[in-house]
Amino acid sequence: MALRSRLLGAAAPPSTTALGACACACRALKAGSSATAGTLAPGSSGLGGLICSMANSSSSSSSGSSSSGGALTHNRLVRTSAQKAAGGSTPVKEVPVVDSLTWSKPLGIIKYPDPRLRAVNARIGAVDQQQLLQLAAEMFELMYQDDGVGLAAPQVGVNVRLMVFNELGPEARGGPTETILVNPEIVGRSKKLEVDEEGCLSFPKIYADVERHERIEVRYYDVAGQLQEKTLKGWVARIFQHEFDHLQGILYHDRMKASELAKVKDRIVLLEETFLAANPGAAAAVRRLGADAGRAAGGGAKGFGAASKGFGAPRR
Repeated sequence: MALRSRLLGAAAPPSTTALGACACACRALKAGSSATAGTLAPGSSGLGGLICSMANSSSSSSSGSSSSGGALTHNRLVRTSAQKAAGGSTPVKEVPVVDSLTWSKPLGIIKYPDPRLRAVNARIGAVDQQQLLQLAAEMFELMYQDDGVGLAAPQVGVNVRLMVFNELGPEARGGPTETILVNPEIVGRSKKLEVDEEGCLSFPKIYADVERHERIEVRYYDVAGQLQEKTLKGWVARIFQHEFDHLQGILYHDRMKASELAKVKDRIVLLEETFLAANPGAAAAVRRLGADAGRAAGGGAKGFGAASKGFGAPRR
């Protein structure tokens, strides 16, 4: 998520609203890491070569988490809303799990309408902790280079449920407001909605008003594999919702009302045309605004909350 709306508006909230300082180790790793850089998997077409290595593992119904041997182990199963409503009688849907993170360097922010922005994002399983920290460190660096306050892994072409943010932006680089969130979820939303301007690093210099919940309850795993539960408000809640949408394959213009989308439609369509000119073979995989404008523009407020369905749905 881009920073401009904070620079134009009120000051960012005090650091007491931050999710925590779980990213501190990330900066130390960046300064002197012994982690091995990822490599491009054989046979990957990549659209830039950024991939995640998927590993199918046996499923588990445990609701806990543990960390041992330098690796993280998290839940592999989630229930959809329909399954919960059925009282668990419907079989639990297994979610793809990544047990190894692989990416090519240099890492870069992919631009709309790259199909990876709409792809399914796997839950993170027993990955090496140093590998996870290395990826997060590179994501923070890219985020700051573009004056961002948040970045989700699919925005760098790695389709896993990981996001990083710092609500104070580049000025607070390396500070306690840097946060790494593994397998995040939204488990509660306020009825109150707020409208504010948003930008997105995958949509360079395109800003528009988006409606979000003023307060949310979230849970996520930190880099040590410990489950965290927080209540977020205002600006921090907005950043979380924007980045969480990326993990659901939802983009910020999907949330815009028709009048707001109309203001930026020409520039979004230009991004589509530029991408397709450079990647003509990707046309069938690209979801274009022209085909979806009616749904996206009309569904902004009405579809609010849909992000909690399907992959990554809250567990009760």
